[in-house]
Amino acid sequence: ATSRISGVKAFSLSGRSALSFRLRPLPRRLQISCAAKPETVNKVCAIVRKQLALPDDSAVTGESKFSALGADSLDTVEIVMGLEEEFGISVEEESAQSIATVQDAADLIEKLIAKKGA
Repeated sequence: ATSRISGVKAFSLSGRSALSFRLRPLPRRLQISCAAKPETVNKVCAIVRKQLALPDDSAVTGESKFSALGADSLDTVEIVMGLEEEFGISVEEESAQSIATVQDAADLIEKLIAKKGA
């Protein structure tokens, strides 16, 4: 039988010997998130609008997914090239493939700029 008691699972095994034990929940891992500066996100939004030929008043935010904005793989490559040119960085192909949203791109840009300046 399995029951949940305030986030802790309790197990009991019955048979020849009665054995019971409790599993403690694992401590949550510390997650550090460094969100990009709003200026960086705004610049990325502008570049995405330009590369996808979207109207200036179109809703592009940090949460916007390139695919939802109508970008295909070629558009995404062109966006990354535009970002590299604008920010003076070089994005590895592996890193470029992990970019799905405007926020992903902005975070990666700031990480690369910080690495470049170090």
